[in-house]
Amino acid sequence: MSVVDADIAVRPTPFHHRMAELSRTNEWTQQLGWTLATGFDTPETEHAALRNRCIFADRTALATYEVTGPQARAYLDRLAGGIGGHVKVGSSRRVVLCDDDGHLIADGTVMQVDDHRSWLVLPARVSDWLEISRHGFDCTIDDMSERIATLAVEGPSACAALLSAGFGGLQALRPGGVRDMKLGSTHCVVTRRSPLGGLGYELRLPVENALPLLDRFRREAAYFAPVPIGTSVQALAQLEAGFPRAGIDYVPALTADRADRRTPLELGFGRLVRLDADAFTGRKALERQKRHGAGHALVGLEVTGTDIPDGAAVFDGDAPAGRVTSMAWSPACKRVIALADVSSEVLGSARALNMRGADGRRIAATIVPRPFYVCANARRTPPEAQ
Repeated sequence: MSVVDADIAVRPTPFHHRMAELSRTNEWTQQLGWTLATGFDTPETEHAALRNRCIFADRTALATYEVTGPQARAYLDRLAGGIGGHVKVGSSRRVVLCDDDGHLIADGTVMQVDDHRSWLVLPARVSDWLEISRHGFDCTIDDMSERIATLAVEGPSACAALLSAGFGGLQALRPGGVRDMKLGSTHCVVTRRSPLGGLGYELRLPVENALPLLDRFRREAAYFAPVPIGTSVQALAQLEAGFPRAGIDYVPALTADRADRRTPLELGFGRLVRLDADAFTGRKALERQKRHGAGHALVGLEVTGTDIPDGAAVFDGDAPAGRVTSMAWSPACKRVIALADVSSEVLGSARALNMRGADGRRIAATIVPRPFYVCANARRTPPEAQ
């Protein structure tokens, strides 16, 4: 049995019909077999709306698994870094899944919807791996990915817009909070979560109710003029927030060549594993790496130029030191920012790093802390609750 799920034929998301009507660019991509818009308008328009107003985005292209049973929490602890089972009811927590060698399979979220239901949300389909890991635990895993649609609403006025659409009481939800709500006859699980570094909510609901809910939101929140955004601006915002992306900034361990596999400690996810936990998959390997030091690090860079090819090599003087995984001009930071996978030997070096431009020129780069940009409202209580 393969531990990597087979590819699924590309198909439209439950929101696709409305998103296609709203698109001015007719540019599309696919993620996990779902068709998604790369953009609806200019990137500048979408990014400005995200950071200053209110946006909505189709985030259905995530794998959602429901874990139930007497040992569901013990299973999630073993599976997800020793913390997956320590999530309070009505809360969510970011987690990582590792293989036995400590290499990262995926980073995701555990949501404790109620006393009996835990939802695991991942950017990759790994049903077979979850079943293999379930051996010895009295629990059941239900892949709900084809039955759940996810709509993200983000931006400074996201809470006010959702309140106007009938999501009463949402203003009291803290960062990471989860609430099972009913809007008319539709049950909707709402999480206060934003991978884009601001105030944001994710709404998960049955696929058959996706279009009616989106239409209601756009109609009743019209005062806030919510703007649809595509995958391109979401990727830019994730870079600004310093969030590594699966398949871009790291290759999931189940599909990566051995030389390309990375651990949570190398990617900046060290806080998402409890090395003092009783046991979890990959713990011994991570303990060894903690003692002896990691060989690589995913770092943030400020770059002085723009004419740099994708995947550019990074140098420490004249010596190769790594490569760029993501790079873009940041409208929020007003400079070029990047994530780079580099040798840990260059960390703390007084020598400046550099890259080579398309014409061969050296372009200076400086290691800087992540995130690059912090939204003031990311963790604040929305004004509507005060």
